Amino acid sequence: MPIEPVKVKKTRKPKKQKVKQGHKLVWLTLIIILIPVAIVGYVLMSSMESQGKPVEGSRFSENALQPEIQQKDLDAIQSELMNIEGVESATMDMKSATLRIHLNMQDGYDEDGLTNAAEAAYGIVNNVLPIDTYFTNSNDSKNYDLEIDSYNFLVDADHPIDGQRYIKILKTGASGKVIDNMRVARNQELTDQVRR
Repeated sequence: MPIEPVKVKKTRKPKKQKVKQGHKLVWLTLIIILIPVAIVGYVLMSSMESQGKPVEGSRFSENALQPEIQQKDLDAIQSELMNIEGVESATMDMKSATLRIHLNMQDGYDEDGLTNAAEAAYGIVNNVLPIDTYFTNSNDSKNYDLEIDSYNFLVDADHPIDGQRYIKILKTGASGKVIDNMRVARNQELTDQVRR
C-alpha cells in the first residue's frame, strides 16, 4: 500500500482581538452628565434648606455710618422742627441709612416759604448732627443720606393739585446739597419732548 502523505495541518496564529473602547466612552459620558447634575442638585438642596429664612447681610462695611446717629439726636431734632414758623406737623424717620424729615406747612405757604422752612430744618440738622461729619462720605466709608421735604398740603378733594407746592432738599453722602421744586421740571425742554 502506498503511503499516503501525511497532511500537515497548518496552525494558525490566533488573531489579536481588537480592544473595544466602548466602556471608556460610557464612563466618560456618565462623568460629563453627572457633574452638572450634581451642581444643580446641590444648589436646589441648599435652596430648599434655607427656604423661609430671611437673607441676612449688610450693604455697609464695618467702617460705614461712623459716627452713628443716636436716638437722643433724633429726639433733639424732632423737638426743634416744631419751632419752625408755619409748621403744622413734622415727622421724621430713619430707614436704610437715610434720615427723612417731612414738614407739613400751613396751606397758604408758597415756594419761598417752603424753601425757607426746609432750609431751617437743614440748619437744625446741621446744628445737632454736623453735615460734614454725618452726611458726607469719606474715602474709606459711607455715611448717611439726608432728605428734607416741605409741602403746603396733600392733594385731596378739598386741595387741588394746582395749588400744591413741594420743596425737597436732598443731601447724599457722595454729593452736595440739592434743592428741588417738585412742581417745576429741572429740564423743561426734555419735559416738553416727553409730553408730546
